[in-house]
Amino acid sequence: RREMLDQVGLLDERFFFSAEDVDIGWRAQLMGWKCVYSPQAVVYHKLQATGGGSIASYHNGRNFIFLIVKNYPWSLLRKNLGAVIGAQWNISVEAVRAFRGKAARARLKGQLVGLLYIPLMLKSRWQIMSQRTVSDKELLLVLTPVDEVL
Repeated sequence: RREMLDQVGLLDERFFFSAEDVDIGWRAQLMGWKCVYSPQAVVYHKLQATGGGSIASYHNGRNFIFLIVKNYPWSLLRKNLGAVIGAQWNISVEAVRAFRGKAARARLKGQLVGLLYIPLMLKSRWQIMSQRTVSDKELLLVLTPVDEVL
């Protein structure tokens, strides 16, 4: 809805390549908007699809750290910190094991850049959390456990 975009804001251009949809979904959930899953929905891209490879690996490594820092409520992060850090660690370990691969090196570089950008994401976080309207209990109803997404 247009009202949701007016309240939540548009896609964050800092994400650029991936997870910008997840970011806007997080912000919408935090501000009380509900989502409906419609498997029949079709989205058409006006431009060519971006695909995978090292570019995707870099942006996924960086942007998932952006997501955590920008949108994950501290109260829930404290409870799930071991799982969140463990998931990122496991991704890093797998990338190190495949270090000769260009995509693996890109993923590690993306994670490092994500960590370096934490101060920038914290500025956005303050604004988002100041507008949060839902409780931890409500968020837990829609969040997937960390270990289920690996």
